[in-house]
Amino acid sequence: MNKWLIGLILAAQLVGCGAESDQENTPPRQYTKQELYPDRHYVTENNWYEMVDSEKNHFTDGKERSQIQPFPKYYIYRAKEWPREDLNDASSYDLPRVQFYWANMGDKQDPMYTAYEGQTKIWSMKTDGTDLRLVLDNMDADGYGKMVRSPDNRYLAYGNGREKRVYDLKTGETYSLAENYGVPRFVWTEDSKTLYFTDTKDLIYKWDIETKQVVSSDIKMTDTNVFFSGYRYVVAATGLIKFSPFSNDVVARASWRKRGELDAEDAISIDRSISPTGKYAWGLSKKYVFKVDMEKETVHMIKSGMMPYILGLNGRFGGSKHMTTFAVRDYQTDKEWEWRPLGMNRTIEHNSLYNAFANNGLWFKEAQS
Repeated sequence: MNKWLIGLILAAQLVGCGAESDQENTPPRQYTKQELYPDRHYVTENNWYEMVDSEKNHFTDGKERSQIQPFPKYYIYRAKEWPREDLNDASSYDLPRVQFYWANMGDKQDPMYTAYEGQTKIWSMKTDGTDLRLVLDNMDADGYGKMVRSPDNRYLAYGNGREKRVYDLKTGETYSLAENYGVPRFVWTEDSKTLYFTDTKDLIYKWDIETKQVVSSDIKMTDTNVFFSGYRYVVAATGLIKFSPFSNDVVARASWRKRGELDAEDAISIDRSISPTGKYAWGLSKKYVFKVDMEKETVHMIKSGMMPYILGLNGRFGGSKHMTTFAVRDYQTDKEWEWRPLGMNRTIEHNSLYNAFANNGLWFKEAQS
């Protein structure tokens, strides 16, 4: 065989062996978590959300209210990596928001579980389920009672076990108001400068954000109150009362317990809600649901139906009590959305509404006034 041809064949074989050797030594491609799990939307390395359709509910009156659409479902394995609520981020405040207690991990057998991840924290999200934010994570006990945000969104009054506290989102400081007394009940004045709270069922105090001093007060309040337009509105056991702002002078009253109409047991509310202006309120007794229109001073008694534990501007939108399953009702269009925003663990503590005037009080951007 021609020497030149033999040399060409040997050279080709050597090149081929080199290519095979290079392939053997090339490390396998490393896929990102996003590539491995395309249905997940990773926010940080260890935290993500999935878009999951809302659930169909069956209503006792036979009406079809359920709206089926995707909502975020959050999985938080490392809370410190998750974005915190930032007062300077205007994009977080274009809708009303809901705040709630949640320990983001509960399974102690999970290899990623730590005591910190299993600790109760306070979170918030927009009323359409988006923009979950961590509010605070320095709690040393379970959340308790209804937390209340100041009208300027800066201060959060909440229950840390039996202790009443205020958290300043701007400075990160936490203030202790009282310890080892009763269910937390809070209400902020319109200017966000004074917080009224209960020490026990009968003792009322106020806390000033400038002096940080707690002094006694004699105004009447419950766990459901609001200051608005120069008046104080209080949802009491059997109705809504409109007071002069800093006294107990009654301006108007709308009661669902009329003389001889309802027994006390059927009339006394065990849960209550109020709209941000005090115009509307709801009450739930063991037997009935009551809806109040303070402007008309009327009460409508409902034998069954969804009681909105959080109530939006003008009473149009209402939400359920807990975030494990969150239900939102549009009372104007008679539509409802129900979804499970928390992918891990659950919470059965009260949620609360704030930033209520954003988007003209509408809980979804696509909603029509």
